Amino acid sequence: MSRTEATLARADYVASRLESAARELLRRGAYAVAARLAVPALNEPIRIAVGSVEAAGSAPLTGEELFAIASQSKMFTAACVLLLAHEKAVSLEDPVSKYVPDVPAVDADATVAQFLNHTSGIGNFIHAMTVLPYPWPRMSYEDLMALARMHGRQFPAGERLDYNNTDVVVLARLCERVGGMPLAKLFSQRIFAPLGMHDTFVAQGEEWPRSRMARGYYLPSQGYAGPMIDVSALADYSIASAAGNIVSSLADMMRFARCLLGEASPIGLGTADFVAGVAEAGPEYASWFFPRTYGRGVEAWCWAGRRFWGHRGSFFGYHSATFVDPYSGVSFSMFLTMCTAGSFLRFIDLQAHDYMAFLESCAHAALDVAELP
Repeated sequence: MSRTEATLARADYVASRLESAARELLRRGAYAVAARLAVPALNEPIRIAVGSVEAAGSAPLTGEELFAIASQSKMFTAACVLLLAHEKAVSLEDPVSKYVPDVPAVDADATVAQFLNHTSGIGNFIHAMTVLPYPWPRMSYEDLMALARMHGRQFPAGERLDYNNTDVVVLARLCERVGGMPLAKLFSQRIFAPLGMHDTFVAQGEEWPRSRMARGYYLPSQGYAGPMIDVSALADYSIASAAGNIVSSLADMMRFARCLLGEASPIGLGTADFVAGVAEAGPEYASWFFPRTYGRGVEAWCWAGRRFWGHRGSFFGYHSATFVDPYSGVSFSMFLTMCTAGSFLRFIDLQAHDYMAFLESCAHAALDVAELP
């Protein structure tokens, strides 16, 4: 058997094993699971898609659907900030207050770099939002800052890593003020269009193609007694703002993964841009679910003895992730749909172990093919 034949055979084996793992997630409550794995030795990615587009099972999942990428959205705000820094429109060592006035619950001298790697110490709005809301709210920048103020400053700027949604909302406001246009337009012009990400949208207004989404669901936690709510039918995802309001496809997220790998990119960003300024949480703040290592808009996780860079995302009805290993050149992106119920972070107790195990399986599978002797 030639090396090419061995690689293709191994890819088929890996795909069958991943599909079995995905079907186990369906048995444990997910509605759909899809993934793509890119390996330098393969001309086409390894693809799996199991389950149904929606809970009633009316149509099988294809893996071509759109989905809420949730906190993966943070990578795009970081990319926009880095592009502005390349152009000398901002300095990463400047205080954010130079560009965005009146940011609450944070030291006045907290820098752009500290907001990028979650060491600013700002109050995290998500921790002041303890229930699944009903009716679904539309949140403004001022609304989210009020929640951050309620949570309060957590520590002096630069002291440690503390994964934080408010950091990204403030950086998004910086991008809008310096870039001179709404964030959705900045993303479209500066990132999505140049990278060929034509299936990626900020979930707002009428341009978001809801009919193409895999359906995720949620049950509010305020005494709501109705049926599951289809998250793709909601007005917008402003409840997460730039920390999680983008929908995309696996194909588009794999295009962004090539940028993370440091390949020649129309936007001029690569691995070195994102993995600079790395912050560590330290052993006293270790969490099994939240990242212990963070660069500029990207998390690091150790899987199969390698440091993978990228981001995970969890939102109402959706889990997802896109990661790369710069050493081997492999990348993968995945999503699953389910129903989120209980408190805002209840999914950590109910579903996150399975989700994280599947992520690690994707990393092992990609390396298993890439490093075939």
